[in-house]
Amino acid sequence: MYFIISIVAVLVLIGLYATGFAINSLSLLLLILGAMGTITIITINRSLIQDLNGITKGADLVTKGSFKTRVQVYSRDEVGILAMAFNDMANTFEQKIVELKLTEENLIREKERAEHFEKAKKHFLVNMSHEIRTPMNAILGFARYLQESLTDKDQLESIKMIVKSGEHLLATLNDILDLSNIETGEVSFMKLPFTLRDTVSSIYQLMEGNAKQKKIGLSYSLDDNIPDSIIYGDSVRLSQILLSLTSNALKFTEYGHVSITAKAVSCDDDERIAIEFRVKDTGIGIPIEKQDKIFELFEQGTNHMTRKFGGTGIGLSIVKHLITLQQGEIRVHSVLNQGSEFCFSLSFFKTNLCKDNWDKHSKDLTLTSDVVSGKGVKVLIVEDNAINQLLVIKLLQRHGYETTVAENGEIALHKYINDDFDIILMDLQMPEMDGYEATVQIRNLKSYKKDVPIVAMTAHTIKGEMEKCLSIGMNDYISKPFHANELYEKISSLVKEVTPIPAQ
Repeated sequence: MYFIISIVAVLVLIGLYATGFAINSLSLLLLILGAMGTITIITINRSLIQDLNGITKGADLVTKGSFKTRVQVYSRDEVGILAMAFNDMANTFEQKIVELKLTEENLIREKERAEHFEKAKKHFLVNMSHEIRTPMNAILGFARYLQESLTDKDQLESIKMIVKSGEHLLATLNDILDLSNIETGEVSFMKLPFTLRDTVSSIYQLMEGNAKQKKIGLSYSLDDNIPDSIIYGDSVRLSQILLSLTSNALKFTEYGHVSITAKAVSCDDDERIAIEFRVKDTGIGIPIEKQDKIFELFEQGTNHMTRKFGGTGIGLSIVKHLITLQQGEIRVHSVLNQGSEFCFSLSFFKTNLCKDNWDKHSKDLTLTSDVVSGKGVKVLIVEDNAINQLLVIKLLQRHGYETTVAENGEIALHKYINDDFDIILMDLQMPEMDGYEATVQIRNLKSYKKDVPIVAMTAHTIKGEMEKCLSIGMNDYISKPFHANELYEKISSLVKEVTPIPAQ
């Protein structure tokens, strides 16, 4: 509108001049210039308003997520440049959004792959745990069974070494089969009675043959301030730590000596005793720059060491984890070509009455007289492995239990319906019908039989397995390999709770 009025005013002035209206040339020129200036200002103002309005609307649309928004440029002045910059910014935003969506899609795919891998890993660990722990149950079970009946000193020492070696192997297998628990610190520690001298002595006996073969000296010593009485803690984990450190020391020592020492150090209270252990060798030593890294997974001192001495490089990592999870710390002092010394301290209990943050469900498995006698107790053993069947039968019959075997859950269900048992020992992984389904069917029975105590006796040790068994109605859980005393104790405690069977 202002543009049209200005044009009309200029035309009127020119017309007046042409018709002889009294106006001089200078005045006319000034009038024309003034009119044109007005026209220019109005035009610029209009472009400015259009550009600013466009930028404002565009910014509002971008804020609402419309990244394809672009504004029309009406001028080439500063505001027009601003409008062009806005469009450039919108282009960049749109490009980044596309990149972010691609990244998000890639992350989703990677997450799905990771979840699939985690499921496959768990499935593999479950199967491997079962397949390895099942024969280990028989090996350790029969070795302990023989240990109770042997009287010859040499034979007894040999069978003790078999049991110790089996326990060490089992502890290592547990760590390998469930590395995720180590990484998250979810490793349980038992609080059982043991003597420190016997534990250290067993490590010496296990490693003595290796030392003699390499013609290396091997010795152990315990200070006089170490009590000979029983202390409480996880002797299996302690053996695993000492055996790994001693084995390493012998492996990297070509001449000289390896020593294991233990001494009592200051303790915070009267209920605990802190023991400092040292494993020292005269081996090849560790470079200073590698001493902090040797406790990491798959790390060794040098590549040359890996080629010459072999090994996977996970031993020291597991050692550090086990010590750290027991509120301990391991240190190393080493001089290249002169030897190394590993030192760590752990606390143990002087009595079994202390409460701590270790496995609160662990119990002292010392048998009482009523646990030993199983006379009159009828046990249904549901187990598909013939060797494990024989082991459980021998362990139970030794103490007077009456035993019946079922090879799978379907046979067990049939036998239980047609006969009465005081307790059922239920394997989980079996053909035809597994232990889970058999337990569910028993709990769904309409008679008193549905309340029979059922103990899961399985090589499945993956986290959550025990909770799963209890959730479907099982009364307790025992993992293979198990101690005979643990089995007797669980049977005795559950059978005592059974309500007498009503007369038919």
